[in-house]
Amino acid sequence: MAFPSELEDLLDEGRVAIRQLVTYQLGSGTYGFWTGVGTLTIGEIDYVQNHIMTISEPVQATGSAAAVFTIEMPEKPDFEITPDLLTGIENEDYKNKPVVISDAYFDPDTRALLHVEPMVAGYVDTIDHTVDDNGAFTLIVNCMTRAIDNHRDGYRAANHEDQQLVSPGDTFFLHAGRVKNEYFDIRFD
Repeated sequence: MAFPSELEDLLDEGRVAIRQLVTYQLGSGTYGFWTGVGTLTIGEIDYVQNHIMTISEPVQATGSAAAVFTIEMPEKPDFEITPDLLTGIENEDYKNKPVVISDAYFDPDTRALLHVEPMVAGYVDTIDHTVDDNGAFTLIVNCMTRAIDNHRDGYRAANHEDQQLVSPGDTFFLHAGRVKNEYFDIRFD
């Protein structure tokens, strides 16, 4: 991670404010929520406050298996997060749509946004609606990390640019032919 020098200085001093951003790319558009107060606009996305939202930490593991994580968004009528607003996601095309969780770093003195670092990228899998004993509504978004792509049907062929990320200077894919053959006529005589 390459942080701006101003942020690195604040991190060394232990004086930085960190808030989480959640960006959903649903069928009808891109929506954002954040754990701060007020509306935060980054680029063309308005992040709506939901500072009581909780994000489970995905399991960090080696290998190609996908990890599961959840985002819980309880109702908070004081901040216009109503059950009607939360259940509105059922009108969206959300299955297998991208979700990105990022950390936003702020200067504690000026409250200026210094840097946004994506932490976890995944896909929305299912959405659960729960009501506790007190009648409080919570939306639970179940997600899978993008490692699920390693196990989906289809393939992505490596190319020269990919190989340069792994082994700079290796020209194997520069001269390799690309062949996709689903039918193999192999005979053992």
